[in-house]
Amino acid sequence: MTTDRRRRVPLVLKLSMLLVLVVMLPLAVAYVLVGQLGATAANVAASDASLRIEAMDKAIHRYHDLVNLTKRLHGSMAERLGRRFLREPELATPAGNAELQKIIDDPAQAGLRAIAVLGPDGRVISEVQRPVSGGEWRDKVVDEAIGTDGTTLRLTFEVSASLQQDLQELKEAIDGTRTVSQIQSALPESYQFTFLFVIGLAGLSAAAIGILMSRLYTNRIDALVATARKVSDGQLDARAEVRGRDELAELGTDFNTMLDDLDVARRQVEYLQRMGVWQDVARRLAHEIKNPLTPIQLAVQQCVSSYKGDDPKFKKLLGDAGEIVEEEIEGLRRLVDTFRTLGALPKVEAAPIELGEVIEELKLDPTVAARLSLEPPPTSVTVRADKLLLKRVLANLVENGIHAGQEAGHAGDVVIRWTSDPLRDVVTIHVDDHGKGVAEDKREKIFEPYVTTKATGTGLGLAIARKIAIEHGGELAVAPDRAPTGGARFVVSLPLRGPDASLA
Repeated sequence: MTTDRRRRVPLVLKLSMLLVLVVMLPLAVAYVLVGQLGATAANVAASDASLRIEAMDKAIHRYHDLVNLTKRLHGSMAERLGRRFLREPELATPAGNAELQKIIDDPAQAGLRAIAVLGPDGRVISEVQRPVSGGEWRDKVVDEAIGTDGTTLRLTFEVSASLQQDLQELKEAIDGTRTVSQIQSALPESYQFTFLFVIGLAGLSAAAIGILMSRLYTNRIDALVATARKVSDGQLDARAEVRGRDELAELGTDFNTMLDDLDVARRQVEYLQRMGVWQDVARRLAHEIKNPLTPIQLAVQQCVSSYKGDDPKFKKLLGDAGEIVEEEIEGLRRLVDTFRTLGALPKVEAAPIELGEVIEELKLDPTVAARLSLEPPPTSVTVRADKLLLKRVLANLVENGIHAGQEAGHAGDVVIRWTSDPLRDVVTIHVDDHGKGVAEDKREKIFEPYVTTKATGTGLGLAIARKIAIEHGGELAVAPDRAPTGGARFVVSLPLRGPDASLA
C-alpha cells in the first residue's frame, strides 16, 4: 500500500497536463499564422473562453459535490462512533483514552484529528488528539449526541483551509472568462478563419477530453453515493467499485473497509443477542428440570427397595427399571449443569497475560498433553484477556479437535500455532486437527447453540467459545481451507489490547 501511494500521480495533475498539452499545440500554430502575438492574444482568449465556461461550471459543481460527500462521510463517521460509544460506555471515560487513540490512529478514519467527550454541562470528560498535519488545514467540528443525558461526542476533522478562497478564485476566473468571451475579433477574414479553425479544433479536443475525464471522475463519485444510498436502504452487502490509484480510489477502498467493519460488527451483535436469548432459556430450563429430578429418583429407589415379593422376573424387571431411571436422571443432571454453564457465563475481566503461558497450561491435563503440539512464534505475545475464559475457549477447541481426529480414525493429535500483527493490533491463534473438516454449509451453523456433529455433544461448547471471543473484541471462525494437518482449522483472533470489560 505504501509503494502504491508513492508511485501514484494525482488525478488533477494528470488532467491538467493533458489539457495543457492539447491547448498549447494550437496556440503555437496560431502564433506562426498571426505573427502578432499581442493582437491575436485577445481573440484566442475570446474563442477559447466560450468553450471553457461550461467545463469550468461543471468543475465547480463537482467540487461542491465532493465537499458535500465529505460532509456526509464525516456525519456517517460521527453516527457510527456515536453508536459505538452507546455500546461501549467506558469509551466516554478517561479510561477509554487508549481506545480513542487507536480510533484516531486507524487509517480508516480519514481526516479525523481529535475526539472529545463533553458532559451535559459542556465540560470535557475525555479527549485525545494527534498533531495538526503540515500544510494549509483548518479544523471542522462535528458533534454527535450520546444517549439522552446531554453527553456529546465531538469529532474534529482536518479540512482544507483554502477551500473557500479556491472556490472564490474559480468563480472570479469564470466571470473573467465570460468577459473575455465578449471581445470581438478584428483580424482579417483569412487570419480570423484560420485562427478560429485552429482554436475551435483545440477547444473541441480539450472539451472532449475534459468531458471524458470529468465523466470518469464523477462516475466514481456517483458509485460511492449510490453505494451509500443502497446501504441506507438496507442493502448491507453493497460495496463500491472505484478503480484507479488516486485519492478517490483510496476513498472508495476506505469506504468499503468501513462497510465491512460495520457488517462484521452487526453480525457479532446479532449473534450476541441470540446467545442472550439462549442464555435466558437455559437458565429457565435448568431451574425447571432440576427441581423434580431428586423426588423422581427417590421415588423410584423407594419402589425398588420396597418390593419384598419372591417373583424373580418382576424383581429383575423392577431393578432394571430402577437402573434405567438412575442413568437417565444422571444424564439429565449433566444436561442441567450444561444449561447452568450457558446461563451463568462470567463477564470478561481482561488483564495483560502472556499467551504462550496460557496455552502451555493446557498440557497440564494428562489426556491432552500427549495429543497437543505447540508451534509458538519467535517472540512472546502479550494480550489483554481474561485468562480463565481464554483458556476455556482453547481447551474446548482442543477437546473437539481430539474427538474429531479419533472419529476419523486417527490418534487425535492437535496443533496450536499463533502469530501477532502489531500493525493491525491483532493476534491470531490457529487450532488444527486431523478430523474430517467442516462442510462449507455448516461453518456458521456449528456456532449456534445445540448444534453439534458429535454423538455425545451438547452443541454448547463452540457457541460459548465464540461468545467469549467476541466479548474480548475478537472472533472465532472456521478457516475456509483445510488445515495443513488435513482436518479443520479453527481461528481465534484477539486484539493485542482488548476491552477492559465484557460487552454483555
